[in-house]
Amino acid sequence: MKNSILSVCFLLLTLLMFGQEMKKGDQELLSHYPLPKVDKRTELLSIVFRLAGNFEYNDDVYRSYVSDIHGHFNKFKDYPLIVFAAEMRDKNGVSFDAVQAMAIHLEQPPSLNLLVPFSSKVPERRWGQENALKFAGLLKQFYSDAKCEEFFKEQEGLYKSAQERFMPVYDALDVQWYNRYYGVQPEGSLNIIIGLGLGGGNYGPKVVYPDGTEAIYAIMGTAYFDGTGKPVYPVENCLPTLIHEFNHSYVNPLTKKHEKEFEGAGTKLFDLVKAGMGSQHYTSWQTMMNESLVRASVIRYLLKHNPGGKEARSQLISDFGRGFFWMKGLVETLGVYEKRRDKYPTLESYLPVLVEFYKGVAKESESMFKIQNSD
Repeated sequence: MKNSILSVCFLLLTLLMFGQEMKKGDQELLSHYPLPKVDKRTELLSIVFRLAGNFEYNDDVYRSYVSDIHGHFNKFKDYPLIVFAAEMRDKNGVSFDAVQAMAIHLEQPPSLNLLVPFSSKVPERRWGQENALKFAGLLKQFYSDAKCEEFFKEQEGLYKSAQERFMPVYDALDVQWYNRYYGVQPEGSLNIIIGLGLGGGNYGPKVVYPDGTEAIYAIMGTAYFDGTGKPVYPVENCLPTLIHEFNHSYVNPLTKKHEKEFEGAGTKLFDLVKAGMGSQHYTSWQTMMNESLVRASVIRYLLKHNPGGKEARSQLISDFGRGFFWMKGLVETLGVYEKRRDKYPTLESYLPVLVEFYKGVAKESESMFKIQNSD
């Protein structure tokens, strides 16, 4: 009897310790992958550049929310901040991801202080240090004068509902895949932001802190709605985009670090497809190469998690139609990487193979183009 009691006590103690360990593990996981949320900073910058006239921030698919924005903010269209934002767009090309890069480099309102020192490349090169600092100062004043906090308070129920509706997408994401695939642990957190004022836009910026830790973001637009006009986030539509945006924060630094190795092939390929790439707002060979590797990595994720291959084939066809005619070969080359992790522990260690792959594609494509022109 005594032994039985001791056995039960030991079992209960073991279960208690296991539960505490799991809770600790969950907390550790959440520190790297916080729950999705609507962020006042990204909403604020979306509103500012909507008022400034940026077409990519003037999607009106979320009609009730857009109506609320204009009802509250239209009287501030001539405010100094809005005028300056329009000037930054027209003179420096501040648009799309450059806008959201600014947002995530600021503290939460109402302070909106800088999270890290600004430079010629921080928060993003299109801003420039002087202009970025001027914008941040004007933004603080605008937040107060335009009673932005009052607007956000009125939208709290809407934001909470969007966060709840996005959870199935978050639950479907295999966050550990990134560590396994890229061979590195995140130096910080991977954050999902639900952008209600973005329309269909999606972005993947990050903040690098002085100690080297990072805050990586997948900023997800809102493009689908139910019969009542409320946002919905279908897993089959939103999950590939979420995978895509997180990939950017791993891929972009790698291609930037090894830019010289990719430049020759990158410029040749871009010359062949720049018209189609330009229509997608991929206006440089560097952006094209980032998109290329990101999209191929999304397909590798889909192949890993959907063995039937239907989703991966659909994505491959879509990417081919977007001008990435080398996508099938790139996906297959990355398949070799996945099989040879003993030799290539990280994607960065495999980059020389990818450089040679692109050189081969560029050489072959250049020859084909010359043959076509000679006919």
